[in-house]
Amino acid sequence: MSDATKRTEFILQELMVHGRVLAEDLSQRLHVNSSTIRRDLEKLERQQLLRRVHGGAVPLDTPSYSTYAGELTFQKNMHKLVEEKNRIAAAALHFIQPGDTLALSPGTTTTHLARQIRRALIPDLTVVTNAVNIAMELAQVPGLTVTLTGGFLLSDFFALVGPMAEQSLSQMFVGKAFIGVTGINAAYGLTGPNQLEALTHKKTIERAQQTIVLADHSKLGQVALHAIAPISAVHTLITDGAAPAQPVQDIKDAGVEVTLA
Repeated sequence: MSDATKRTEFILQELMVHGRVLAEDLSQRLHVNSSTIRRDLEKLERQQLLRRVHGGAVPLDTPSYSTYAGELTFQKNMHKLVEEKNRIAAAALHFIQPGDTLALSPGTTTTHLARQIRRALIPDLTVVTNAVNIAMELAQVPGLTVTLTGGFLLSDFFALVGPMAEQSLSQMFVGKAFIGVTGINAAYGLTGPNQLEALTHKKTIERAQQTIVLADHSKLGQVALHAIAPISAVHTLITDGAAPAQPVQDIKDAGVEVTLA
């Protein structure tokens, strides 16, 4: 990977995490002069990956949901284990090929994946989601089609749930479903804290040829209140390097492929 590519990845990751980057700070942290940073930012702006402002840069299009998400559970969780979730999302991106049909469940790690997809510009993708914020993240991405289900809105996580969402999901098939969960356990499978959201997760998994679970190390071995699916429904788990060894081994023994990001 070239130095320029490494700088680009660093700049975009900082932008994703903090919502703004300062040129002077980037120059110091990357050990390059300010003119190099200016050229990097100009190039990224031409690629429509950010918008330059006085002293630095901001995201090209701050999603409108961010204006009212500040106090929600979602926004609080987005600031937890950010580096781990970004690595998981980057690893998940390698599972996506041009022409794929995907489902993305609501959640913070799947939101990180949506942002990775937005940057990667993989051609001819179709994304099905019952997460309003994910649909907005992916709006107007060239070569990408978004299908958003109907349903009752769980505002804490921008999730559309209930009979309308389940009916919408039941009418579609996808090649790969990327699912975020609260708990993954070899004995109890996938679980979540909300019954309605658990039911839409279950329906999404049923309509997918391949289920890929995105879960940071804090979710491994955990069991939440509502069952989503048995561990046998999972093809791949992507987690981070801090995942505890025993739950990982138990999940592998259950026949799940595990990727450590």
